[in-house]
Amino acid sequence: MYLATRNIRSAGRSSGSIEITLPTQLQVLEGVECRLSVRDGTRPEIVLQPDISTAQTVFHTLWQQLATGLAEVGDIGDFTPADFTLALFAPLHWERRPPLTYSDALAVWAQRTNLNDSQAEALSRLLTFLAVVAGQRLGLRAHLALAFGDAVAYLLTDVAVGLGTEFERGMALRLFWEGERRHLLATSLLEDGIWRKVRWPLQRVFEQFRAWQVAPETYAAARAQWYRGLAVEMGLGLESAPK
Repeated sequence: MYLATRNIRSAGRSSGSIEITLPTQLQVLEGVECRLSVRDGTRPEIVLQPDISTAQTVFHTLWQQLATGLAEVGDIGDFTPADFTLALFAPLHWERRPPLTYSDALAVWAQRTNLNDSQAEALSRLLTFLAVVAGQRLGLRAHLALAFGDAVAYLLTDVAVGLGTEFERGMALRLFWEGERRHLLATSLLEDGIWRKVRWPLQRVFEQFRAWQVAPETYAAARAQWYRGLAVEMGLGLESAPK
């Protein structure tokens, strides 16, 4: 992936060192150790290889916590990188395997409590796609697995990734809280405590998704009715509702 062109410049005439300003997209790598190497040849290259082991720790830790939260539903097994598309930055599109990005994981690790907006979005993306695969392992398929992942992340982070699953997310929210008042669940989803507390609420949510899969006609009717109601509420035509 080509990012930008930068000039190498002196860090000071008497310092003997040089520096290069990296593109803003790589700001998330601040503080990360990098291995520097030179590739000789007709077109020499200077290569910076960041140590991303911390990001991998975040992937594994979130998966383990998700396994704790879904324990009443079933065993989701071990984290397997082969189930995901691993990349430094989020791809524009994906089809077969949900993306997990090192930049998101590093952003979450940098501030594990009191996340700012961009870090909360990063956490929600990670949790969404981890939960998509978890849902698949528990038997959900296609759109319902995607919607389940989006719902789980929204319930735990209060941030929606935006996958066109507003109906499923809203129903999950109602089931999760059972009419109770919503409140901040935890300061860090990398800790065990919160995931043990949400086992039963997440089971209720999953059972609804499983019921929709068993009765697709009921699911399609409920979803269409919800979008029709939303269209009327917003003053839109019924043609705007998803089929």
